[in-house]
Amino acid sequence: MPISDDLRALGDRASRELNAVHDYFEHSKIVWLSFQDFVDNGYLVHFTNLPTGTAIDQAGLLGLAPHYTRAYLATFTFRQFVSTFEVFLFDFLHRLLLHNPWQFSKSALQLETVLKAADREDIISGVLLKRLNDLRYENLREWFATLNRAVQLDCPSEDEIDALAEVKAARDILEHNAGVVNDLYLRKAGKKARYTAGEQVEIDDSYHLASWQLIKKVVAEVIAAAIAKLAKP
Repeated sequence: MPISDDLRALGDRASRELNAVHDYFEHSKIVWLSFQDFVDNGYLVHFTNLPTGTAIDQAGLLGLAPHYTRAYLATFTFRQFVSTFEVFLFDFLHRLLLHNPWQFSKSALQLETVLKAADREDIISGVLLKRLNDLRYENLREWFATLNRAVQLDCPSEDEIDALAEVKAARDILEHNAGVVNDLYLRKAGKKARYTAGEQVEIDDSYHLASWQLIKKVVAEVIAAAIAKLAKP
């Protein structure tokens, strides 16, 4: 498959996944609104969650709906946005570096990698995957520096990279520190930091949408820019 087709397929897959997650978010909110209509028309619920022993009725469920939507639904889908972006970017980097692996030509090669490889391409892929796995633990700005060393693009902008860094920092805090902001968030988020240490990260609707739009835009732009760049003689 030509690299342009390969890159386009990666972008399409990421875009579909981002759309599906955002649809899930909005459709779930519609279900809650529909449930409100059912209750307004006399629908009754009596339910006990057997594992926890929690009993609830329709009024209790409606009372919990805003919290469930804000604390769980918005947070879960926001984290999925970022995870989808990470998978996309590292698959994208892998394809680009396979196309032009020379920046890693001085990388140390382990004998195990050679012994397990089927051919030269497999060896190169193994080396690149190890370097990319190490790169995952670097800050997001280094991800894009690596991208630009592979193919110099005019996107995303520095401001967009800063915004993405804050989005990823917020996701990491939700994932690893129960959403409580610490110095690591402040360092990763930089000048785009939205909180101070000790505050709780909250994913409101406007930030949720803005994060999704930013990721969608960056995915589309880097794919288009890379394909255009690689098409030049």
